[in-house]
Amino acid sequence: MSRVKSHTVVEDEALEPYFITRDDYNYIVNIKVQTNAEHFRAKGKSKEYEKALKFFPNMKSALQFISEEKLHTKKHYTSIKDFIAEYSKIESNLINFLSQ
Repeated sequence: MSRVKSHTVVEDEALEPYFITRDDYNYIVNIKVQTNAEHFRAKGKSKEYEKALKFFPNMKSALQFISEEKLHTKKHYTSIKDFIAEYSKIESNLINFLSQ
C-alpha cells in the first residue's frame, strides 16, 4: 500500500471560511467548522475542525464552487442591484486573489 503524500494548501482571506487543498489527483474545497459550545454534548467546549466539501479536477472549478457558495448568503435581497453588488464584491475578491 502506498503512502499518502502531503497536500498543498491554499488559504486566503478572500476564500474564508473555505480553503483549497491539492493532492496527487484533485483540488479539494474544504471549510473550517466551529462546533457549538452550547450543544449538550460539547460540555461547554468549542472545537474547530476542517471538513472536505467537494473534489474538483482543476483550480478554476474549485474557485467557481467557492464563489457560488459565498454568494449563497441566505439574505433577503429587495433589489437585483443589491444582489449584483454582493456578487461583484465576491467576484472582485477572487479576481484579486488570482492576480497575486
